[in-house]
Amino acid sequence: MEKQQYESDMTSREKWQKQWRTIRRLKGKDRLEYLWQYYKAVLVALVAVVLVIYTAAVMIGNAMQDTLLSIVIVDSEITSDEAAAELEQGILDIIGTGGKHDHVETVLTATSVENDENIMKLRVSLSTAGEADVVVCGESVYEEYASQGAFADMEEVLGDEYDSCAGYMTDGQVDLTKCPESFLNRYAGYSPAYLCVLSHSEHTENAAELIKAVVSGQE
Repeated sequence: MEKQQYESDMTSREKWQKQWRTIRRLKGKDRLEYLWQYYKAVLVALVAVVLVIYTAAVMIGNAMQDTLLSIVIVDSEITSDEAAAELEQGILDIIGTGGKHDHVETVLTATSVENDENIMKLRVSLSTAGEADVVVCGESVYEEYASQGAFADMEEVLGDEYDSCAGYMTDGQVDLTKCPESFLNRYAGYSPAYLCVLSHSEHTENAAELIKAVVSGQE
């Protein structure tokens, strides 16, 4: 008759082998409950390590990105992830350097519908905290933020190219509805659709390249 082996007599390896056999025997919910009951601390530590690694990877990835331009389209006709990716690629085709870390940031969810949450989101998007360079917006949003000095002078942004772009402007700002049809028009379904450079932008040269492409009808 086989002598019963008590757990107190087992070595650490034998205890682990016994527990592993138990884990393998259990299925589904029972296995999860067993693991949580006996290995809670290990699982929590494991999740924490994974989160730390993931966060570090995201931070490193973001640090490696070279953001060429950030654009906010207020009251965009389309707001899907696919639409945002298409917009980013369209702008990269115009201002991209060809570098593998070239990046364009897009915000398609900003809206002028007036409630406290939307007003705050829009203010953040167009403030220095939002780090946006370019905004496409309708008349009411333009007038509100223009009165606050939010937009750069287009003559300063465009320099010698200002005169060639002036015919496509409304109130001194580029108006997409006066420009040849481009990939940007499908996002703004209103008129006028002002394309403005924010006064705090650090990427005015790239913004100018985008504007020149839009007024020339470049896709």
